[in-house]
Amino acid sequence: MTDSPPQAQQRFDDLYRRYAPAVEAYARRRAPALADDVVAETFLVCWRKLDRVPEDALPWLYAVAHKTLANHRRRERRAAQPLPATRATAADVELPGDPVLARAWASLRADDREVLALVAWEGLAPADAARVLGCTAVACRVRLHRAKRRLARRLAELEPAPAFDPEPRGASR
Repeated sequence: MTDSPPQAQQRFDDLYRRYAPAVEAYARRRAPALADDVVAETFLVCWRKLDRVPEDALPWLYAVAHKTLANHRRRERRAAQPLPATRATAADVELPGDPVLARAWASLRADDREVLALVAWEGLAPADAARVLGCTAVACRVRLHRAKRRLARRLAELEPAPAFDPEPRGASR
């Protein structure tokens, strides 16, 4: 670590204070039962690699949280006994008042949901989402475009456009 111990502690405290709520929200949307563990492990990695944390730390922290969740899922598969609520389900997705959107969202592949969530919910630019996903910015933009198109197609299937009514409501004949 290149910072002196007090500077390092101050930087870590600032990162934690600024970004822990966002990392927690990210984890809760994906694995509610593991959110606290994911936040703790993410910031443990942050402390250990503090000298490598970029100035714009949030995408880097999301990438660590993403890998932490993947590690939990791998351990879960190896154990062959699922941990409670480690995978977000359609019920975990908070889309109040729009059951059609919730059904369309649940029907998407996990990688489509992830790229859409990083951009829409987490507010990342596609280049930053690419860092989280471990791909190039171009690949992320393509994935995002395709995911949007699949979501739009699924929404159209679930809720077709109303038929055109040539007679306006309230018009007399």
